[in-house]
Formats: sequence, C-alpha cells, structure tokens
Amino acid sequence: MAKRITISLAWHIMVIGIIVIIFLLSTLGFFSYKLYQKVLTTEKIQKEILDKQNIDILEREQKSKVLIDLQQKALDDAKLELTKTKTDAEKTNAKIKSLSQAVENQSLLPKEIVISSNDLASYTTGVVQVICSKSDGISSGSGTLWTFKEEPYSVVTNYHVVKDSIKCVISLTNSVNETIGIFKIKDAVYTFNKNTDEAILSIGESIYSKSVPIANYNYSLSTVRKCQNDMPVGSPVVIIGYPAYAKRNSTLDINTIGMVNVIYRTVTNGIISGYDSSQPGNANYFVSAKIDNGNSGGMALGKDGKGLCILGLPTWLTVGNYETQGLVQNISNIFPAQ
Repeated sequence: MAKRITISLAWHIMVIGIIVIIFLLSTLGFFSYKLYQKVLTTEKIQKEILDKQNIDILEREQKSKVLIDLQQKALDDAKLELTKTKTDAEKTNAKIKSLSQAVENQSLLPKEIVISSNDLASYTTGVVQVICSKSDGISSGSGTLWTFKEEPYSVVTNYHVVKDSIKCVISLTNSVNETIGIFKIKDAVYTFNKNTDEAILSIGESIYSKSVPIANYNYSLSTVRKCQNDMPVGSPVVIIGYPAYAKRNSTLDINTIGMVNVIYRTVTNGIISGYDSSQPGNANYFVSAKIDNGNSGGMALGKDGKGLCILGLPTWLTVGNYETQGLVQNISNIFPAQ
C-alpha cells in the first residue's frame, strides 16, 4: 500500500510537473508571441517609417529633378538669349561700324563751298565807284577802299580805269546803294607791280555835302587774308563792283567832273573756270562771273576751307571773248610783298 501511495504521489508530482511545464511553456509561448507581435509591429512601423522616408526621398528627388530641369531650362534659355544678344550686338556693332565708315567716307568727300550773303555783308560797302573825266568823255570803273601804313586812306583799282584821266573822284554808297560820300582822288598814282594792271589811288578832299570823314568808311576788305596762289578750278567767286549794265535812271552832277550816270553796286557770282599763265608771276584766273568795264577794278573774293579770302582784281579785257568770261588778276601778283 505504501508502494501504491508512493507511485500515486510520484504520478501526481509528474502530472503537476507536466502541468507546470505546460504552463511555463504556454506562458513562454504567450510572451514569445507578444514579443513577436511587438517585433512585427515595430518592424511594420519601421517599414512604414522607412517607406515614408523613401517616399519623401523619392518626392524630394522628383522635386529636385523638376527643379534641376527647370534650372537647366532656364540656363538653356539664358544661353539662347545670350547667344541672341551677342548676335544682335555683333549686328549692331557691324551697323555702327558701317555707319562710322560711311560718315568717315562722307567727311572725306569734297564739301561744296558756297559764298553766302552773310559772308559778304561786312564788306560790300568797301567797294566804291571810280569816276574819271578823260579827253574822250567820262569813264566809270570800280575800286576798293584800302589801308596802307604809308597811305591809310587809299583805293585799289585797275590802272586802265584811271589811265589818261584828267580828274577822278570816288563815289561811296551804303548797303542800299544810297550815295553817302564823294571824294577827289589825288593826282599821284602808285603801284606795287608794274607787270599788273593795278593802281593805288590816294583819297583827297570831299566834294559832297553828305560825306562823313574819310576815316569813317569801310576799309575792312584790306584786313581779309589773301587766297592761296593757286585756288582750284571750280572754286566759288564773287565780283563786287559797279558794272555798266547796272545804271540807274538818274544822274549825279559832280563838281569838276560833270553829269555822271548813277550806277548800282552789284554782286555777281561764278566759279574759277581756268588759269591764265601768259603773264609773269602767279597764274591769273578766268572766271565765269560777268566782268565789264564798270565792275573792272572792283574786288573778287573767293572761299576755301578756311573761309572768305581775296582772290584778286576783276579786270575787263577786250581781247577775244574774255570780256564775257572775265579775268581776275591774282592778288599775290597785285601785292607781291604784302
């Protein structure tokens, strides 16, 4: 019986041990399962976090790619615009260079030189009418008021105007051709060059009630520079004088001379058409401006790049057709030492 009890106790102990073992295993399995679930949950969460991070990274990469693409496009557009701007700049520079060259070429072209009324305004009243009584009647020519150191109040004219004269006077007019002075010419006649048709006359006393002192008249032409010795053919010319064709419908009774025709002072223009080298010295000029026996002895003005200049003395010739073409004696021959 004791043996039976012992076996029964051992059985119970074994059963209890088995139950305890089963309990322990169950408990361990439960906790293991819970731990496993927790691990799975943690892994799931980590995976979700990782997936989200991957998604974020992917989105950032996509955004970065889009941004990079936009920046690349902007860069490409900027390059295209820069290329276009460079091309436009090159075209503009080419146009500027072309225009600059055109302007430079234009500046190298000969410029037309014109003698204007403004150029002449200060000088025309310095040309006077020279009236002389001669054995065959009264003659009229022109002259220019001039100042010399030895003879401050003088007239420069052609010698043939006063040649063989008995008495000569000068008549001065204002800008509207009104007579403002009449003066005697002294008997002495001077010249600087015997090879030219020129005469220097000294002004004497007034014989006209409206005359002003001789020093008050216009001597400005004597201050104008001389033209170069060989003005080019085609250069402009003006002739200032009292041509025979410009007679007024009136006469003037001049003491010691008699009744003379009143003549308008005129300005005629033309060009240098050629040279006359038949006389010693610098060549004289053939001009297209009309010269007759009235404005012979007046003043011929030219113009170059430096401005107005004295070309010489207009001289009436009666040889061939020169009386219609006209000759201007070179001022460098008239005043060779001046």
